[in-house]
Amino acid sequence: MKRHRGTAGSAVGASNVVDEALFRFLVDLEVSKASRLQYCVSLVSVALSDGENQMDPDFAERAAEAVSRHCRATDVVTNTAPASVSLLLVAAETRDLPEIFRRTATELEAHASVAGPARPTVWSGGGACYPQTAMNGSDLLGQAAELTVEARRRRAGTLILPA
Repeated sequence: MKRHRGTAGSAVGASNVVDEALFRFLVDLEVSKASRLQYCVSLVSVALSDGENQMDPDFAERAAEAVSRHCRATDVVTNTAPASVSLLLVAAETRDLPEIFRRTATELEAHASVAGPARPTVWSGGGACYPQTAMNGSDLLGQAAELTVEARRRRAGTLILPA
């Protein structure tokens, strides 16, 4: 199947990696649809680190591509500066996020081992869910970002969700 970088793919195996501006637009669009149709939309953000510093954006871009190959066709992935991967998950609830984070971290670990020994092995994440914890798209993005920063402070391999 042909990959279309920069667009949200609709077929299994299509690349669902988009740039940050389109990702933000899609978050708002999906939250608007979810409000009308009464379903959940979640966002997980995973910070990539070598244990001391955040990693270069090129690694984050390749990691986003690796993660996207294991996402559903309805989900969208972006890499954000300086080195994070974020997933927009349609019809995923807060209770689903720990398992999604575990699978994402596993995929990132596999990608890191292929990339070489100097690649990061430290992942920390934050997640949020509309309408369970967030009131709108901006709130969804903000909660996930804030909780990712908090997770990085606490310890590696941590996912923090809103209380």
